[in-house]
Amino acid sequence: MSSILTKTRRFVSRDRFFLLLIGLLLALIWSCSDSGTNTGGGGNGGGNPGRPPIDVPAFGTPQTFEIACWNIQRFPKDTTRNTTVHDVKEIINDLKIDLFTVEEIIDRNAFNALLDSLSDYSGKLANFSVSGGIITGFIYNTSVLTMLSDTVLYRNDYDFPRPAYLARFRASNNGAVFDFSAIVVHLKAFGDSTSRVRRKRAVEKLKNYIDNEIQDGTDPDFIVAGDWNDLLEDPDSLNVFKPFLDDSLDYRFLDLPFAGSPTEYSFLGSSNFRTLIDHILITKSIFNTYPGIETKVLKIDQSFSQYEGEVSDHRPVAAKIPAF
Repeated sequence: MSSILTKTRRFVSRDRFFLLLIGLLLALIWSCSDSGTNTGGGGNGGGNPGRPPIDVPAFGTPQTFEIACWNIQRFPKDTTRNTTVHDVKEIINDLKIDLFTVEEIIDRNAFNALLDSLSDYSGKLANFSVSGGIITGFIYNTSVLTMLSDTVLYRNDYDFPRPAYLARFRASNNGAVFDFSAIVVHLKAFGDSTSRVRRKRAVEKLKNYIDNEIQDGTDPDFIVAGDWNDLLEDPDSLNVFKPFLDDSLDYRFLDLPFAGSPTEYSFLGSSNFRTLIDHILITKSIFNTYPGIETKVLKIDQSFSQYEGEVSDHRPVAAKIPAF
């Protein structure tokens, strides 16, 4: 009898062992399956089950040079996880744009983590410190672009709450070379008269600076891009951009055709404040040499539902220049 009980206990013990082993294997399979269901939009550099993947249409091509201005709202917007860094990485890789001017960066360490995660890009933040910690910078495709030099303009200037940041770049691809200066701007916000006057004076100073540089023999190819915090379609009495708009032979806002459009807005505020305040300006040497430039407001929020909550309240504005 004791021998039968002993054998029975062995079989029961063996059955429990096999059931436990099967359970562990199933748990492992489910774990691997969950971690691989989504590679886009997740925090901490990995997937996040239950969230839609990021799949943004490409804007760049091998035959063109692309630039985008992008206010990445108080980057990184999600400070509790790595979500914003991961999202921005995925968006940059999807867009395939050569040069981003970026505004409203508040965490240099997070910016460096973003650069570390981008195998084909490098970048640099401006060397200035202002109230609120908001700074500007560049992210660029190293297979196309080389940063030759950089400098901060209008440091400690009342009309520039964030100094302008200039860099000289050389773009080369398919045997063609395009040298230019890029200036990132993030002008004074708000619609009060004092803020508007500060923007107006900042625009005047920028135009005088570029005019003088070109007259002194500097390469005439200039691109000024960023968050200008104002509207191109304002009436003359309020329009801060008049110095450039009145000199249309020498300067061109690439997004001017979208001014006042109810659909082509860059700021994702409430329905009453959806406006185009992010702009790209180029000099005549660029638009005369490269006709057929394509400009677009990149509506990433329509492809990625978590965009406004995790990334920014601004859409990038991008231009495609047939330089190659």
